[in-house]
Amino acid sequence: MEKGIFISEIRPAASVEGLFCVSSKRMLETRNKEPYLAITLTDRTGEIEGRVWEGAKQLDTVFGQGDYVRIRGEAQKFRDITQLKITHLESVRDDSVDPGLFLPVTQADTDELWSDFRKFIRGIKSDDLASLLNGIFKDRKISEAFKLAPAAKRMHHAYIGGLLEHSVSVTRLANSICKLYPYLDRDLLVSAALIHDIGKIEEFTFSRPPIDYSDRGRLLGHIVLGISIIDSFVARLGIKDSSQQIVALKHLVLSHHGQKEFGAPVLPMMEEAIALNYIDDLDAKLNYLGKLKKDISGPTYGWTEYQRLFERYFYLPSSDEVVEDKARKEAMEDVGAEDRPEAQPSLWSK
Repeated sequence: MEKGIFISEIRPAASVEGLFCVSSKRMLETRNKEPYLAITLTDRTGEIEGRVWEGAKQLDTVFGQGDYVRIRGEAQKFRDITQLKITHLESVRDDSVDPGLFLPVTQADTDELWSDFRKFIRGIKSDDLASLLNGIFKDRKISEAFKLAPAAKRMHHAYIGGLLEHSVSVTRLANSICKLYPYLDRDLLVSAALIHDIGKIEEFTFSRPPIDYSDRGRLLGHIVLGISIIDSFVARLGIKDSSQQIVALKHLVLSHHGQKEFGAPVLPMMEEAIALNYIDDLDAKLNYLGKLKKDISGPTYGWTEYQRLFERYFYLPSSDEVVEDKARKEAMEDVGAEDRPEAQPSLWSK
């Protein structure tokens, strides 16, 4: 069955027809108590909100979360965000659909990421840590899941290959930090960076859209699941569980969220644990902001919508704006002081 338009191709005021997966569905009411369906549609290029105004109650029984639907409608701007006004919707059988069209996928080169990941493992000199990492990732089931898994359901790296991308990014940062702070235990920090989120291969379901939590993932969380994987391979490989390096590695995995209210069973109590917490958080936040940046369009001067999670707006000018601004500044430097125009108020002073 033909896919039709991809979400990344949708532009305001355009007619839209295509096949999508429903990642969420809610029956809501207008202020006048008129029912409507609010649905989130996904494909591998992203997600978009849609609204069904006519026949909402009848259509509510036709499809559910996780179903494939073919829709027709019109793309409209609402509060600077493109949404779909859906005029026609029909459910589509799963066996006629390629699920690979509907899960968002990393834009990074996964072969290159996996090559870097393996290279970092080969650089570990600690016998216990090297043995553990090699043992875990020689397991084909684990390595294949690790290359495919997302790093989150929604917030950051929430796409196929996201876990590998995030883990390699955090490890690259860890490796760089060890050069600036050579007293840090590089083997420990790099090993923890590689494996800190391994529990996410069991925390999420991602064989078909939408990406969601597994029962074990929701009940136990990826930190507990990750420690369980580590413990099982420590036993299988005959590594002493009292090994100082293994105990330290487990501490870094357990504490990498930094605070108990953010899900860390213990607080970071080692220099390497502090470092891992901050670089993990840095990579996650920059990925989140990168996603926001892609959603900015129109004359918004790089400002996002208000982000309730962070209690602020973000100013994220496009790279073109940054290059243009740099060129303008360089041109100004070539102008004599007496020829320069009167300075304009800063954007930040408005």
